Amino acid sequence: MQTQSDPPTAQNTERDEKKKWVEPVAALLMALATLSTAWCGYQSAAWTRQSNRLMNEFNTLERRAGLLTVQGMQQATIHTGMFMQALAAHQAGNDKLLNFYIERFPPELRKAYDAWIAEKPFENPSADPHPFVPKLYQPPRTREAADATSKAANALEEARKAGTVSGQYLANTVLFATVLFFASASGKFDQRRVRVVAFAFAVAVFMFAVLRTMMLPR
Repeated sequence: MQTQSDPPTAQNTERDEKKKWVEPVAALLMALATLSTAWCGYQSAAWTRQSNRLMNEFNTLERRAGLLTVQGMQQATIHTGMFMQALAAHQAGNDKLLNFYIERFPPELRKAYDAWIAEKPFENPSADPHPFVPKLYQPPRTREAADATSKAANALEEARKAGTVSGQYLANTVLFATVLFFASASGKFDQRRVRVVAFAFAVAVFMFAVLRTMMLPR
């Protein structure tokens, strides 16, 4: 025995007519949300790569700053030994040996030594006790180490900022996924109020996510 489905009632027809406007608008909203999700995913990956690159740069600069500091301390130790030998030769009255050491002073030590001698330390009690005071002597590699440390700090700060931006783009993909869910579900509800609320929520979240995305650097 063959049965036939009941003919559509006027109520069902009216309900279907009211739902027709949701489908094309929801489809457009879902398409835009899909494109926005892809864009945010791309930007999140790009900012993650930049954060990783800056972290590698930070590690390199930090190691360089440490190496320069150690090298500077080693050279300062050698300078101190040369000065002590020259001072011993001066105290012994051996001018030949004194000049031997002085002529071989590195530029940093020679500059500090000449400035110290200009103070007449052997006659002037108010002279500096030795040429290694900060105003006369700058340890080798100090400037290079400070510059590397400063660049490392800047690279670390930029890496953290890039990581934050990447996380914000990733959070936006979650928002757009929420838009996809509610936009897709809005056409499946029979009650008009529920349907409108779901679609309005999807539109509101979409606008909020778009605004967040536009405010982020690219």
